[in-house]
Amino acid sequence: MAEATRRWAFARTTAFRLTLMHLVLTVVGTGLVGGVAWWSTAGFAARQAAQEIERGVGVLLQSGALSGARGIALSIETRMAADRAGTEYYLLATPSGQRVAGNLSVVPRRPGWHEGRVVRPDGAEAPVMMLAAQLPEGGRLVVGRDLSAVRELERRLLAGAMWVAGAVLLLGLLGGLLIGRSVARRAAAMEAALGAVQAGALERRLAVGPGGDEFDRLAARINATLDRMQGLMASLREVTDDIAHDLRTPLTRLRQRLDMVARAPTAAAIAEAQAEADNLLEIFAALMRIAQVESGTRRAGFSQADLSAIAQSVAEVYAPAAEERGQTLTARIASGVILPGDPALLTQLLANLVENAIRHGRPDGHVELTLGERQIIVADDGPGIPEADRERVFRRFLRLDAARSTPGSGLGLALVRAVADLHGLTIAMEDAAPGLRVRVTLPDRSAEVSRTGEARAA
Repeated sequence: MAEATRRWAFARTTAFRLTLMHLVLTVVGTGLVGGVAWWSTAGFAARQAAQEIERGVGVLLQSGALSGARGIALSIETRMAADRAGTEYYLLATPSGQRVAGNLSVVPRRPGWHEGRVVRPDGAEAPVMMLAAQLPEGGRLVVGRDLSAVRELERRLLAGAMWVAGAVLLLGLLGGLLIGRSVARRAAAMEAALGAVQAGALERRLAVGPGGDEFDRLAARINATLDRMQGLMASLREVTDDIAHDLRTPLTRLRQRLDMVARAPTAAAIAEAQAEADNLLEIFAALMRIAQVESGTRRAGFSQADLSAIAQSVAEVYAPAAEERGQTLTARIASGVILPGDPALLTQLLANLVENAIRHGRPDGHVELTLGERQIIVADDGPGIPEADRERVFRRFLRLDAARSTPGSGLGLALVRAVADLHGLTIAMEDAAPGLRVRVTLPDRSAEVSRTGEARAA
């Protein structure tokens, strides 16, 4: 039973139902075309025969008006003699029903159109269309035509229509079966692939054919979604591993501080324990900000952010921090740079980049913030980052050996990457010879710069 249900599952597909609907419309259309063909051929022949009968009746009635019943009889005899095909039938009868002339033996009871059958000289029966007319003196005139050719044409048309209808029905059903089974197979393959993903095989993907139809486009979109989901899962595992590994040290230090407080509750020990707790809280707050940014929920609050004003504000805020290290912070900011986004997150991005440049740059060195029409550049003249590590530094909790002596949790650049991805920005780290240059490229559709504005220096 289950096997039969699966075998005929394609009959419940939308494609099969649409095929059946198309089949019904095709049969109806074929019937309409057949009706028109019938009316144009067999119907035309029947109408033509009726017109010939009406003309014959009219001519004979005119003969009767001129010569009486004798004139009608003579005209009938003349017409019968000229009918070599033997398809014309006539009858002139008296008021009592006695035949006077013609080859019909039955007199219709009332005037008008009639259909009947007659026996031809060869013994075969033939269908006849007849028109009976009442004569002024009370007699009856009947004119008929043999409809054997018309009925044969009708029979042939009906047989041809049945063959065509049968062929259309058969081909439509076969087409429905083929289309339904094809759709069912593709849907089953997609269902199986998604079932494997649900079971844990996150690397499984849907097959995408070269045809580019709606199923291929849907499969490509689902594959992109699965790629994104797999990346998020990998990122989640990485974050979990990083948290388990990198938070062990501050938690251990916090435990040691608390042990010291338990043994000797001094103000200094309490302050150190509080500082470790604050550090842990800052780490978790940074992780929550990164998770919120990567989820994309902040995209709903996008507005037209003024990057020029944001960059100017960041330069002013971090200028004193650069002076404390004897550094010079130079800002070259083009006016009128607008970017659809979250102003608070964009401020965080620029602040983290400038803070890193100041913290890891050369003391008494130079830090530069440049905002142009299509890019943001933050550069310093410090030791820089080896080329092999320039992509790794965006990972959570990752800190290079040279930076381990400085304060920080290793989450600043991870937040920068998350904010950049959310806004469609591209980040590249380059060698500034000496130092490091971070280049942030703005998307084409959102960078709008007033070329009339002049650069402002911090």
